[in-house]
Amino acid sequence: MMKVFCLVLLASGVAMACNGGPPTDPDCQNHDLGSCGTACCKMLFTYKNNTPTQVKAAIFATLANGGPDGRYAWQTTSDGTFGFSADYNYEQFHYLGQAYHTSPMPGKYVTSGPYRDTVNFMIFSDPMAANVTTLRVFSLSDINGALGDNGMNYKNIMLAMKAVSITATGVTHADESCPDQN
Repeated sequence: MMKVFCLVLLASGVAMACNGGPPTDPDCQNHDLGSCGTACCKMLFTYKNNTPTQVKAAIFATLANGGPDGRYAWQTTSDGTFGFSADYNYEQFHYLGQAYHTSPMPGKYVTSGPYRDTVNFMIFSDPMAANVTTLRVFSLSDINGALGDNGMNYKNIMLAMKAVSITATGVTHADESCPDQN
């Protein structure tokens, strides 16, 4: 019966959490070992010929109803808007956004419910290149003491960004967090 349930979940497209076993999901291979004082991941996405407003709109639409796995939830910003801030248009900076992502199953050290991670978005124009928008996405484990995340913060980012309607022309690690395990 359990095998049938798992097959139904996989066939329905529901994303499972990175569980620490042998990674069969390539987006669960970038484990972070507390590089931010807890587990985290920071990635950069480059979009050529897309304005900051177009990038923001595509991401907002992707996560508006829970995202590809139904587990993303936009948060209210400091200026009172939902999901993304109003356009700052300050130097190259345009938008800040925040969503929560809840992992679909609890970790072995949690007794009351699943893990929640915070995913932050910063959209800015590249001052060195015309018609280039850069998106910095940062996922942080919200539980204190998350030395390892089994790749979940990287997966939080990649699951959302692979579902966005516009395609990034470049994807890179922004720092030493969630390193490639290849």
